[in-house]
Amino acid sequence: MKTDRRIPAVILILTMIFGTSRYTRADPPQLWLYYSTNLLVDANIDQLQRVWRQAAADGYTHILFSDSKLARLDDLGSIENHYFQNLQRTRQIATQLGLQIVPSLFQIGYSNDILFNNPSLAEGLPVRDVSFVVHSQTAQVVFDPTAALPERPTWHDPSVNIYGLMAINGLMATVENNPNNARLVFSKTLIPFHCYHIQVWIRTQDYTGEPQILVLASNNMNLQYESLGVRRSQPWQRYDVVFDTLNNTRVNIYFGVWGGAKGTLQWRNWKMELAGLVNPLSRPGAPTTIEGYEQGKDYAPISDPNCGTRPYPGEYQSWHNPVNIQFLRPIPDGTIVRVSWFYPPIFYDGQVSADLGDPSFRQLLAHEAQLVRTALPSAGYMMSFDEIRVLGWDDAEQQTNETPGQELADAAHYCTGLLDGATAYTWSDMFDPYHNAHNNYYLVNGDLSGSWKGLEPQIVIFNWNSEHCRESLNFFSNLGHQQIIAGYYDGPLSDLAAWMAAARGVPGIIGYMYTTWRGDYSKIDTFARMVRQNN
Repeated sequence: MKTDRRIPAVILILTMIFGTSRYTRADPPQLWLYYSTNLLVDANIDQLQRVWRQAAADGYTHILFSDSKLARLDDLGSIENHYFQNLQRTRQIATQLGLQIVPSLFQIGYSNDILFNNPSLAEGLPVRDVSFVVHSQTAQVVFDPTAALPERPTWHDPSVNIYGLMAINGLMATVENNPNNARLVFSKTLIPFHCYHIQVWIRTQDYTGEPQILVLASNNMNLQYESLGVRRSQPWQRYDVVFDTLNNTRVNIYFGVWGGAKGTLQWRNWKMELAGLVNPLSRPGAPTTIEGYEQGKDYAPISDPNCGTRPYPGEYQSWHNPVNIQFLRPIPDGTIVRVSWFYPPIFYDGQVSADLGDPSFRQLLAHEAQLVRTALPSAGYMMSFDEIRVLGWDDAEQQTNETPGQELADAAHYCTGLLDGATAYTWSDMFDPYHNAHNNYYLVNGDLSGSWKGLEPQIVIFNWNSEHCRESLNFFSNLGHQQIIAGYYDGPLSDLAAWMAAARGVPGIIGYMYTTWRGDYSKIDTFARMVRQNN
């Protein structure tokens, strides 16, 4: 039974009135710098020292520190090895400069780093009752001609020119200097909870747009989020994506570009088919099963050696050769069997999320906390709950009857307990009803509302909801949380000015953070000056 550790209402009211922090209104705001690097590379330590020296001179007090290797410290060898020597050097630099390092751990959402340790702990989408046919005791997915894409799209934008080329035995779609959207669309009736593989070839010449493949269900839900990564100029190159129909039967498959672009884009050799066993997960909460047959007795355990291991552990490729099912006893040729499994969806540039409720994943989180707290002692740690785009589908999650919001709240309780004795920080978005904590978020199966109930009042929130900053700041303040505003995200510094205006009169704002994903630290002095002038 889960323990409800929320504070009583009377205490919460007193907290809101008097605050829980040692900081008062007269305290100057903390200045934070987000810094991500790879400490295994000596040159990165030299670069870090230069940037941190400048930050200290500009009045920064804290470093929110990220390194993917913190998720797998025991894979790096003994404490005497090169990585740990550089880690010690980094700590010394921070101490000399008077900077406090707050390490980032618990990769919930962007989980590739921690999934290095066990790729099968990824969160999966369900594929149900797919027909496989047996030949020579081996089963492969049954070919379904209704899955194929027609030669000609159902419709296309006027900027797309469709014509035939004898050399490729098919049609080509060409887009040149499109002023608006340039899309070709295939409307299809498909089978619910089946996985489909799309393949297409693309060529570009000085093309400024971003070609995408979207799969929209009848309710406008997008079922495919993986980025293609098409270069501005490239020869013909093949692209593969997969998607799960989930509970949908009608979909529109888009090859296209949204918005105007210059240059030339070409598509050809498009096709679609039922996908077989690609990246099937192998864990109790997300099993691969065959209706009427028993694993180990009737068929060999099903495992994909390429699941989450290419090009290295924790990285997933949406398409490769499917694995076959090998029966352990004679099955008549032509027998049709029904196979169900789970596979991890890939978002954008490779993001895969972990199954945050799985007991084995909880053990990984506990192990990570122990290793990081030993190797990088700190007064505080960042819980990386961020953009969790799939949740709530596997068998174990379905049996709990928890909503995704409740599951996330429980995970927040658990991770906070692993940091007992230190200040816990977290990103705001997955606990913010004005941001991502709501229904219909990406491929989450259910409502994320109420996730904020899992946050202990002493947790400090890194708020980055710039679109609804005033509402979001007030929401967390009313819950009694201190907040640090992530007021710069590689954009104009006018964004910081808008944040500071929204923060006026909101209790519990204790700092501001300069956050760059591009490694651009050229504005840290201006950022610091703006914060000081406003307080």
